[in-house]
Amino acid sequence: MSTYWQTVLQQKPEDLAGFMSAFSSSPILIPFDATFSQKTQSLATMLTNSSTSPFPPPLACYPGLNSTQVQRINTIENSVFGLSSMSTATQFDPSCYPDRPLYGVLDVLRLRLPFIDSRTDVAKQAAVLKRDVAPRVVVYSGEILSPLPGLSNFPDITMTQTDPRQYGTLNHLNHVVLTYLSAIPDVNVAIALVTFVLTSQAVPPTNSSILPESLASIPPIEVAIFGSINPSDISSAVSSFSTPSNSIFFGSDQADALRQWAITGTESSIAWTEFAISPLVVRDSSFTDTTFNQAWTAASTFLHHNMTGVDVSNITTSFELTGKFSP
Repeated sequence: MSTYWQTVLQQKPEDLAGFMSAFSSSPILIPFDATFSQKTQSLATMLTNSSTSPFPPPLACYPGLNSTQVQRINTIENSVFGLSSMSTATQFDPSCYPDRPLYGVLDVLRLRLPFIDSRTDVAKQAAVLKRDVAPRVVVYSGEILSPLPGLSNFPDITMTQTDPRQYGTLNHLNHVVLTYLSAIPDVNVAIALVTFVLTSQAVPPTNSSILPESLASIPPIEVAIFGSINPSDISSAVSSFSTPSNSIFFGSDQADALRQWAITGTESSIAWTEFAISPLVVRDSSFTDTTFNQAWTAASTFLHHNMTGVDVSNITTSFELTGKFSP
């Protein structure tokens, strides 16, 4: 890593430690699709305001996974983590949760959502974890399981991805970061990413950088978290105003369940965003915010009465006019 840092990325040796520290401190996002449903099972029913109910559920505990998805999960959990093979669940069962890891992303670029905007059929909500979970995190370069169960088309798992030596922890990830940076096809993009991380930005890259236009070429850093995620492990949540199919999510029954879980159950907040790279978000931490409630009621009325002529832009315009957007 030190050699690559200096010879390829042309960076100062003394900056490497700071980069690695900032990289490992990136937010951990656990994606989930609040609109997910499988026959009689709906993920929104798991979004309770209980102070003891684990959420999100591990991928291996989702009902209705197809054979390809099950095989993909078992390939990684057998060969890398030494777990027994899973069987397809018919319903969400909390007794399954402690024995299976959750999958997510290390949000190195401080994106507002777990996946970039060009992706379809992937989750548009995520739980942001507190740093207390760091000792339970395994880190690796590349996308394998985090977009499931929504994603149906994905490349085959490679031999490298089943090699436990390619995995690391947040305290030992030099080899993972080396794989990650060297996988970026344009070294100028890799250098821009390094610069972004070194400046400890708290918001997504701006258009003054080449990063926004290069997001599709930057591999994700995926994480696996072991042990149940309880409400006390959640620092906040993020959500798009829209669903994976780009209809309005804000104001829906599933979005209401999300608010109940985040604000009451985890005693935290939701950052509502239009895009993954939006510079500003709407922060939602109270049920008594009159301005927020007016926009919510309008969106909810539209959805429940099947009205036409309203889309996400109406919601964002309302929040812009009332000054609700902030970094």
